[in-house]
Amino acid sequence: MATSNENPGLTATLARHVARVASSPLTEPDTEALRRLFLDNFVVSRWGSTRPAARQVAQWSRRFAGTGASPVLGGSWRTEPSAAALVHGTAAHSYELDDTHDVTTSHPGSVVIPAALAVAAETKATQEELFRATAAGYEAMALIGSTAGGLETVHRGFHPTAVFGTFGAATAALSLRAGSTVDPELLVAAWGHALSQASGSMQFSVEPTGGEVKRVHAGLGARNGVVAADFAVLDAVTAPRLALEGTYGTAASFGGPLREISLDGPLQIHTVSFKPYSCCRLFHSTIDALAEATDGFSRSPDSIAEILVTGPRLIAEQHMTEARSTMTAQYSCPYIVGATLAYGPHRYDAYGEEHLADKRILEIAGKVRFEVDSELEERYYPEHFATGVRITFDGGMTKSAMVADSVGTAARPMTTKQLLGKGSALGDGVASAMAAAIWDEANGGPELAAVLATD
Repeated sequence: MATSNENPGLTATLARHVARVASSPLTEPDTEALRRLFLDNFVVSRWGSTRPAARQVAQWSRRFAGTGASPVLGGSWRTEPSAAALVHGTAAHSYELDDTHDVTTSHPGSVVIPAALAVAAETKATQEELFRATAAGYEAMALIGSTAGGLETVHRGFHPTAVFGTFGAATAALSLRAGSTVDPELLVAAWGHALSQASGSMQFSVEPTGGEVKRVHAGLGARNGVVAADFAVLDAVTAPRLALEGTYGTAASFGGPLREISLDGPLQIHTVSFKPYSCCRLFHSTIDALAEATDGFSRSPDSIAEILVTGPRLIAEQHMTEARSTMTAQYSCPYIVGATLAYGPHRYDAYGEEHLADKRILEIAGKVRFEVDSELEERYYPEHFATGVRITFDGGMTKSAMVADSVGTAARPMTTKQLLGKGSALGDGVASAMAAAIWDEANGGPELAAVLATD
């Protein structure tokens, strides 16, 4: 495939591929993967909807009540799809628990699924139609992001979830509106609109406060994607055709040199990582390395003199900040290490406001330092979010560990039972009821949207 501006066919070629995904029957493994993605999204979205920012965004959407058939998560009203997608996407991204496409450093589930579900509620799509559109959305978001480069996009100051997510959401929404056969030309038009609507600054990652806007980035990607799909069928509202390889396309405007991608192999829905820990995906390998270096967290943090974390330069640039909010705590390398060693890796509440001044966490965080490991970065990134730790204990003994594939990646997948376990804080039976609805093929877009939105 093309890797430069000399070949104008990259956008059209990828559109034909994604249109085939949207128009083709799913295999049983595809359907199972999608059900797991929906289950994870429903669990983390319901949890995220309890967060203050997500609640306020939901209340903001009340002004659109009665404008459509899409249920609003956290509200008792229905709206037109783009507003419902904005609310759902914000909630899904509100507690750093949503799925991740590692190569693009983005979170497709919190953008594609909200857009697909909101439009499916309006179009009364079957479960098969909803799932096909979602698979196409993941495919578009992942592959378009891969052509631009996820880490390059972050280094240039843009948030991949919002930028690439707009394309994925547009694909899912257009697929549902198109019916059984998706026209690649309409996809090209939708992506042209998505290019102009893509947004999301990484400034949130380098300030100690003001980071809750990151949660809204996923919602904006979902909303803008729905709008891009709507505009694609307005023949007077034309859009660029070279959204990917153009002079000011995704790579040139947001990422790095246009990268070669392969359209062979499994669908992108099979490459996604799930999050067992409620912090930035980059540090899931750090948490697993800490487990190894402390013999399964059996060593007392009081016996630790120093903790050295090694990894890519991105950590030094964006993740050594002071934790003064939940968002910065979930992004701060020292705080994540402190919270993990103080309370274990599965205490989601350790990142809550009530723990930001926790002396137990902060004492451990004060022992953390970071060094760039250029060799590790060159060898593993972006396909693997590898990090290493070296713990020096009182008396001089050291223990080291390096993890390339953390728990939850495609190489070390979480079980469906573990995904259900992420919903334990929602109350008895809530996650199981969601799973039962998702695994019932009789439930299409309207039914599943209602299941998510109903407490």
